[in-house]
Amino acid sequence: MTSNRPRITFAVPVYNGMPYLEQAVESIQNQSVEDLQLILADNASTDGTQELCRRLAREDARVQYHRHEVNMGAAANFNYTLDLASAPYFKWAAADDVCGRDWAKDSLDALEAAGDDAVLAYCWVRWIDEQGHALEDYGEGLPWTQGAPHERLACLLGDPVQSHLFKCSPVCGVARTAVLRTTEGIGPFGGSDKVALVEMALRGRWIEVPKPHFHRRVHAGSSLAANQKPEDVARWFDPKRGARFPMPRTTLFNGFLRAIQRAPLDRRERWRCLRVLSRFFRREWRVLGGEYKIKLKERLGLRREP
Repeated sequence: MTSNRPRITFAVPVYNGMPYLEQAVESIQNQSVEDLQLILADNASTDGTQELCRRLAREDARVQYHRHEVNMGAAANFNYTLDLASAPYFKWAAADDVCGRDWAKDSLDALEAAGDDAVLAYCWVRWIDEQGHALEDYGEGLPWTQGAPHERLACLLGDPVQSHLFKCSPVCGVARTAVLRTTEGIGPFGGSDKVALVEMALRGRWIEVPKPHFHRRVHAGSSLAANQKPEDVARWFDPKRGARFPMPRTTLFNGFLRAIQRAPLDRRERWRCLRVLSRFFRREWRVLGGEYKIKLKERLGLRREP
């Protein structure tokens, strides 16, 4: 008896995805791996996203369309798609990016060849402009190790720029669904994608696919361009949080600490990871202290809302 279970789930959490959404979806539909599930989760879009998604779902049985009538925030929508996934492998894809045709195939082949302790496959990035023209490649040569969890953590936290956490591209890699579900997913705060990657690094090895399959679009309407202030970023992840100062670096540090506490590590390895995190704290303590000063002023009514 054969199974109809797809091999990989692609998930596109989207809010007002026009005009790039159709190209993004087509790049998934045209993957060389055809046995896939594609989840489109529409976060109460007000442009033409709903109409386009309904048409795409009618035309391709692999496409499932879900719409929220109220914007629940990016974090909740990302995690919603993970809950719906039915394949053993999972990948988030942005509504304005493009997936190289062999991204899924090369990632799945790499993970299956590496064994069960490999939990994530990531590739290099090709930055593209509004028209899809290549701008530059990114990601080759970033430090990584197949060593112990604390060594992988050190690769992520050791350098604020020369690290996979700087651009967070591997969060759009191909993950083992069951392992990703043991993490907190995308949290309701800015930088939670970094915490998700730390959680995955503490659970298993990452495999590099040395090809620029990830075509990441640069445009004025992207979430990065539209949300410049920490408060704007925090509301993008969670619209309910209001205008309070989010203490982004402090929240990030606490997320890393929580990730170490939750990870399936023995006592000795957990202690080694905490030592790595302590080095991050020593590098960031002035910034963290500055955030507490801002928060104190806010509580005393001495800080204007942004």
